[in-house]
Amino acid sequence: MTGAFRELTGFRGEKIVELCLTDYQAFDRPLFRPGFLGDKWPAVDFYVELEEVEGKRLYFFAQTKATADNSSLSEKGLHIYTKRRDIENLLQIPGPTYIFGVHEPTKRVFIRSIHSGIPVKAISRIPLTHELTSINLKKLHNEVCRYWSTTIHKPVSSVFA
Repeated sequence: MTGAFRELTGFRGEKIVELCLTDYQAFDRPLFRPGFLGDKWPAVDFYVELEEVEGKRLYFFAQTKATADNSSLSEKGLHIYTKRRDIENLLQIPGPTYIFGVHEPTKRVFIRSIHSGIPVKAISRIPLTHELTSINLKKLHNEVCRYWSTTIHKPVSSVFA
């Protein structure tokens, strides 16, 4: 795969993730509001706020890995390429972090959580059960809400008060 084709695949993968996260066919309105951070951020591609949460602006971060290889999608899942450093970087970010794997030819998106306790090593596969369907979009929304409900939303004091 040439560098230009790899860049195009990545660009298209990012757009597919945005479309998937803002899908509202099963809901009154989208559950998420993704903000693309650009190519200069070393660990994440998206800052994603949750919609439908009153009084708070809950969020998570995500990195996108796209592939145009038809053989990367099998009954075992979507094969992606990450480096150990990708996982280390995501684990250093406070709050929920995920990797979105995109199978560009079929426009299917799969998700993998990067959270405390997972092995710090490259990830090469996301199970098919983790496809971002309407059901899993709702599960993602609920998971991020649960995380923030157990975490203090704001500091209780500051030297700059």
